[in-house]
Amino acid sequence: MKKLFSIALVLASVLALFASCNKKDSDPMYVSIATLVEGGGLIGGGIYVEFDSGKTAYVTNARDIQINPPFDSEVRAMIYYTINEAESSYAGYDMVITLNGVYGVITDYVRYIDDHDIDGNISEYTAGIAINDGYYANNWITLGIAFPYSSASKEHNVYLVYNERPDHQGMFQDLYADDGYLYLELYHDNDGDGTTNVFSGYACWKIRSNIDINLDDYEGIKILYWDYEDNKAETCILDKPDSETLTVAQ
Repeated sequence: MKKLFSIALVLASVLALFASCNKKDSDPMYVSIATLVEGGGLIGGGIYVEFDSGKTAYVTNARDIQINPPFDSEVRAMIYYTINEAESSYAGYDMVITLNGVYGVITDYVRYIDDHDIDGNISEYTAGIAINDGYYANNWITLGIAFPYSSASKEHNVYLVYNERPDHQGMFQDLYADDGYLYLELYHDNDGDGTTNVFSGYACWKIRSNIDINLDDYEGIKILYWDYEDNKAETCILDKPDSETLTVAQ
């Protein structure tokens, strides 16, 4: 049976963690959630980084990092990096960086609600979840999520879906409105897990060409989900990002 992720894998989702022997104490360290892209058409091989601003970075120590992209040769990660000011550019890239730490982030893509790739009946995915924060940029939706768990051996499904059914039939249909926002639904199945602990971390979903959506056509995104703390349906509003606020170094 296909599962999106297990607690054990998420808690140990470090792709790479290392200290750069070339880093000086005076070099500022930056942290950001970004996309690691494997190969691609750019020069240099290995991986490169694409920030949510759309800018790309050549990675000086790219060959020290191994990734296993789930699709499109891309995976999201929390990266710690320094900017190589002496090498402000590299052919085909906007900047040059050295990665000092890379932590994997749950990476998936937005599906239609009745997509055959969804494991099981999504109407049964009624376990609660929380959204602590979020934003979207460059066709990626990034959410800080939390949910209860007890056993590291249990496997949890989390899907972000686009409901194209007539009248958006389903558990959230009464929350829809014609207000210029794109509505998506977040579902969680806990595999019968308990509630001893709470997992908290980031998850990212890409809006790919399989979903006929242009984010520029919307005022923002409203994500509908069942809140495990309040035990009721909630709406998380992600407003359209201001391009001036999407900085490379965060």
